[in-house]
Amino acid sequence: MEQNKTGRYFKYAIGEIILVVIGILIALSINNWNESRKDSIKEQQYLSNLKKEIQMDIDFNTRNVLKRYPKKVEVLTNGKNYYQGKYIPQDTLQFLNDLGYGNVFGNVIWSFHRTTYNQLTSASDFDIIKNDSLRETLLNYYNFLNGVDESSDGKPTGYINFTLSLAPWDPNNPDEISDFDAQLFIEKVKTEEFYRLINREISLAHNSKGKALRVNERAKDLISLINKHLND
Repeated sequence: MEQNKTGRYFKYAIGEIILVVIGILIALSINNWNESRKDSIKEQQYLSNLKKEIQMDIDFNTRNVLKRYPKKVEVLTNGKNYYQGKYIPQDTLQFLNDLGYGNVFGNVIWSFHRTTYNQLTSASDFDIIKNDSLRETLLNYYNFLNGVDESSDGKPTGYINFTLSLAPWDPNNPDEISDFDAQLFIEKVKTEEFYRLINREISLAHNSKGKALRVNERAKDLISLINKHLND
């Protein structure tokens, strides 16, 4: 009888242990599932914010560089042709104001959005993005932006300072040029110094357009990759 009781107690103890182990495993499983769910929500929030900021990069490049590029090159080319005697402006003041338009994006100031990327790196949360290809593409994109920043930093041609020294610019009256300033300006357009500045500014325009296109291409590919990952 004592042996029967011992056997029953032993079986009971084994059953209790098994139940406890099963309970622990279930609790761990629930905890892991909950942590995974929270990580997934956090990952989606990061990616959603990244997508918005990358689209802002595209919009900035398109608005400030790509849409302005054709007119910038056109007016600067007219300035070159005027120097060469191949272009006669119908309206001198309009011609000079057009040359002033050649200033756009001449300071080579890029405005890339890195708020979410910086949050990811500062919080060491990059591993929360489970897709290896997406994670690598993100890193490559922001490294590329750093390269664009570094290659453009502090490299204006001098064209802006030169044109502003010939006629003051009033934001309330952007087309206003005095007769004296207009005469001085038109004389300077005929100088070799100004011709060289125009050439440098056209080169800068081509360079900036190329960078904007490359950034936009990478940005669009990255957005497509993010969308695919979010929809999977």
